[in-house]
Amino acid sequence: MASLIKWGTKLVIVGGATVLVVNHEVFGANKYTKQIIGEVRRSLPDTAEAFDQMPTKHELTDALVNNWNSGVQTTFHWLVDAPTHAYKLFSSLSDKVKG
Repeated sequence: MASLIKWGTKLVIVGGATVLVVNHEVFGANKYTKQIIGEVRRSLPDTAEAFDQMPTKHELTDALVNNWNSGVQTTFHWLVDAPTHAYKLFSSLSDKVKG
């Protein structure tokens, strides 16, 4: 029974949040999002600092591109060095087996 109440509560919270997001068109046009952020800032002044520290779209795009490029470079460095590491591993195992 407690599990049912727990899942019911979670469902109500997620459903309610979804309805609010859809009704306020949070993911709609940019002007609606700016209005909602303005309303939140006015009703909860303590959140103003958090909104001021949010990264811009350009900053997020740059960070995503840089992280992607870093991941690609790391992958290819690993692939380039894989034969050397494999040789060292097998050489070390061979030495241990021999003696």
